[in-house]
Amino acid sequence: FSLMFLFSGRGYWQELIESIVWAHNKLKVAPATQPRALSIIQGRAVGVTHYLLGGIATTWAFF
Repeated sequence: FSLMFLFSGRGYWQELIESIVWAHNKLKVAPATQPRALSIIQGRAVGVTHYLLGGIATTWAFF
C-alpha cells in the first residue's frame, strides 16, 4: 500500500478502493467482499447525497 495512486494515470478512487480491497484480502478481514461498479443513476445519487450533506454540514458549522 502506497500513495503512488495519487500520481498514477488511473483514477484516484479506483486505486484507493483497490488498495483497500487488497489490504482486506491480505489481512483476511473480508476476503469475500469485492467492489462493484455503480450505475450512472447510483453514482449521481451518491454525488447528490454527498453534495447535500456537505452543504448542510458546512452551513451548520457557521451557526
